[in-house]
Amino acid sequence: MSSEQILSNARVVTAEREFLGTLLLRDGLIAAVDEGASRLPQAQDLGGDYLLPGLVELHTDNLEKHMSPRPGVDWPSASAVLTHDAQIVAAGITTVFDALSIGDINPRGRRMQQLPAMIEAIAASEAAGQTRAEHRLHLRCELCHPDALTIYRDL
Repeated sequence: MSSEQILSNARVVTAEREFLGTLLLRDGLIAAVDEGASRLPQAQDLGGDYLLPGLVELHTDNLEKHMSPRPGVDWPSASAVLTHDAQIVAAGITTVFDALSIGDINPRGRRMQQLPAMIEAIAASEAAGQTRAEHRLHLRCELCHPDALTIYRDL
């Protein structure tokens, strides 16, 4: 059984232009985009609000912040991923490159110990259909300077 939703009177933003229009969704997918407002009674009037494609976040440290909200605290990785995903989607982001460190500039840091758990939690959450954004990995290499321990101690 097919489900349809009509979003009308929206400022539709495409790659080419912006216009007042109507969007037909069929089974959660865009089936049609037309200029002008719909007169169908089942159309949802967006009152001129913007309707735009999902945004892509190319680099965010948000997941690491959820895993370690403050020094010495490690949050459960699955909960961290789902909270991160909810915030990303609420901001209109549909694809996110989760920046995870494969090194640590802090000699006392726990990033390397958390890395496998974060990667596994992202994969498991996506496989279970629990995420709403598409998650990709952006692995970054942070190396510890030879004098970092001395510098860190002196801070």
